[in-house]
Amino acid sequence: MANVSFDFNKIKRSFFNVTLKDGRKLQVKMPMKKTFDKLSALQNMEESEVNIDDLMDTYGALCAETLSHNLNKETVTTEYMVGNYDIEEMTEFIKQFYIFVGGVTDDPN
Repeated sequence: MANVSFDFNKIKRSFFNVTLKDGRKLQVKMPMKKTFDKLSALQNMEESEVNIDDLMDTYGALCAETLSHNLNKETVTTEYMVGNYDIEEMTEFIKQFYIFVGGVTDDPN
């Protein structure tokens, strides 16, 4: 029987490159399960289920959590997101990140 090994540190990684309005450039990692679950839930949320203030806070928190999971180890806060980005910008970021994640998980290589 042959000896076989596997090293998690040698897996080819994919990153989502993001430039924030303040000029910071982040290489965002793939989401962990808890963040992915939140992304999925947000994609399935009915507009009639929440008011706009709750929606802004929810999107801001999810964007901050997603952006903070980066190679640079920089923290992005919910306050930064809701103070500097509107709902359209945050929605577009989440949409594009979700497409990125879907593309990576669909890739057979």
